[in-house]
Amino acid sequence: MKSPLDPTIASQHPLLRPSRSKDLQRIVLPEPACPSSTPLADCLRLRRSCRDYSEAPLKLEEVSRLIWAAQGITAPGGLRTAPSPGAIYPIRSYFAAFRVEGLPTGFYSYDPDTHSLSLLAKGDRQRRLAKAAGDQQCVSDCAAALLLTAWYKRIQREFGDPAFTLTAMEAGHIGQNWLLQATALGLGAIGAGKLDPAALKLLLPIPQDEEPLYMLLAGRR
Repeated sequence: MKSPLDPTIASQHPLLRPSRSKDLQRIVLPEPACPSSTPLADCLRLRRSCRDYSEAPLKLEEVSRLIWAAQGITAPGGLRTAPSPGAIYPIRSYFAAFRVEGLPTGFYSYDPDTHSLSLLAKGDRQRRLAKAAGDQQCVSDCAAALLLTAWYKRIQREFGDPAFTLTAMEAGHIGQNWLLQATALGLGAIGAGKLDPAALKLLLPIPQDEEPLYMLLAGRR
């Protein structure tokens, strides 16, 4: 399998590339590994939580860089941008596209191995998603969101009771990556931890053995 950073993939990708599966539309994201003109020190200094977003859409290339910063693979063996205890990676990522150029509105699963999205549910569920996140206006207004869920089974077998704390720590690492990348791109972003897991599971096609844990928002200021 080619690395998601392989330039041949980037050169082949159309913005919408359906998979051969009859059930899922698979979208290979653009190549994310492009240099930033904003030094890390400036991103750390400038990063601020942003709750106010304009109606302007995000570009697919920006979405690619945000998701890759959060959960992208950076080395052989599936090692990622964010650290994970024992490299187990119990966090699963789901992307909600509300206003993204070239990407249909809907709810997607993210595959780090291929740096691609698979459509799980079509349509605009933003208002209902906001209600499941404590009626936060920023969730109603953002252009996109990355929902992190915890798959505890594997990490519990390895670490026992500390698995819950370790998984929460990993979600925090992922969130900071997302926020710093958003800053580098000149976007607004925030992490939302006020979630109703039961309501989210009723609204979105999330496996029953995964627990919604953290949601990362982004949009234009």
